[in-house]
Amino acid sequence: MGVKFIVQQDKTVIFSVYTENNYFELRSHNLISGLKLDHSKTKKRTISEIPIVEYPLNTARLGAFEVVLPILNAINKVQSNRLDGIEQFVQSLWVLYNAEIDEDAVNQLREAGLIKLKGFGENKADIKVIAEELDQTQTQTLIDYMYQTVLNIVGMPNRNGGNSTSDTGSAVIMRDGWESAEARAKSDELMFKEAERKLLKIALQVIRSTVGTELKLSDIEVKFTRRNYENILAKSQVLTSMLASDKIAPLLAFTHCGLFSDPEDAAKMSLEHYEKVKAEQNSLSETIPKAGDAID
Repeated sequence: MGVKFIVQQDKTVIFSVYTENNYFELRSHNLISGLKLDHSKTKKRTISEIPIVEYPLNTARLGAFEVVLPILNAINKVQSNRLDGIEQFVQSLWVLYNAEIDEDAVNQLREAGLIKLKGFGENKADIKVIAEELDQTQTQTLIDYMYQTVLNIVGMPNRNGGNSTSDTGSAVIMRDGWESAEARAKSDELMFKEAERKLLKIALQVIRSTVGTELKLSDIEVKFTRRNYENILAKSQVLTSMLASDKIAPLLAFTHCGLFSDPEDAAKMSLEHYEKVKAEQNSLSETIPKAGDAID
């Protein structure tokens, strides 16, 4: 069973219920009141698949950042305590030793920041501030550690990576977490492909029952437009070397170089371009007279 609902402008809530054989529509004036079945909308379904497809990100069905919510909450708590510590330091208390002041002296202390104290006998008057300042360095170290932990768990690259004179393209990719992010994205693609095939299966059933088609699910290949162009120079060199070898099929070269999101389409476009350039070169060579030919 699959259920979806919409809320109209008049606060009427419409629930659409799909089962393998039937479609039902329930209405309610709000989310709290009882539901009423709209018999005029009940009908038999022509396809057996439920037209609501879930795209899970992982087997646990958790969001990308849901697993690190406790750490994010801890970062927010530390930052809140940090601000509280600064506020308490600014609003510190003053303690008077062996001295008494009246209300006018207190106002003078607040406005001018200066006060005169008089001691009694051998006891010297003194004024001190009660303030405990939070160690900002250690606090920032803790926040940085928790932030880096979040990046490592969710597979997010570090946008504040350091620099080094010996850095290469591959070294930066490995050090700053871009390779880990790519591996995480590829694992998510596998889950999305399964859900996408379920959606395509439903779409093909709808097309067959309406306009008809000979297209099969096996004829469709799920591809993702997401593409990383890191280390593109090395990949292009690999493609050139594989295309120069007569022992490797061109389609395999386009597929395994890792440069294109749709290798088959890229190979087709490249072949058409190659044939076009070759035809232009042949036509040009035919118009140019050869050495020794008579020129009219």
